[in-house]
Amino acid sequence: MSKAFTARCECGGLKVICKSTPDSLVQCHCSDCKARTGSPFGLGAYFQAGQFEIHGVSKRFVRKASSGADFTQFFCPACGTTLFWKTARHPDGLGVAAGNFLDLPETTPSRSVFDDDRCAWLAPLNVPTFRKGRDSERLQ
Repeated sequence: MSKAFTARCECGGLKVICKSTPDSLVQCHCSDCKARTGSPFGLGAYFQAGQFEIHGVSKRFVRKASSGADFTQFFCPACGTTLFWKTARHPDGLGVAAGNFLDLPETTPSRSVFDDDRCAWLAPLNVPTFRKGRDSERLQ
């Protein structure tokens, strides 16, 4: 097995152990990711089924994504950290808040989405960039 990478909530009660590097690392500028992170964008590491293990107790919050499909966020009931999420598009996969990894190597995001909502002072990355989601108009 290759090296495992661990993401955890602030108090350490909820963990995700990932058995590989992410399939993709996505920078998202949508208003929901901004609200979830309290920062100008969210950065999610995405893993396929079988590549992760979840340890600890979580609570969930379901919201509608811009596509209208369910977006389910899981957070620690003790400290409130939103650690991971599942989407209707990839119900067996997992998105993990990249900032919560203790040991994930620094990598450049593979794409940037919802760039229409990117803060004007934040320079775009030199990666595939999309007006809305990854199925929308590509900007670069």
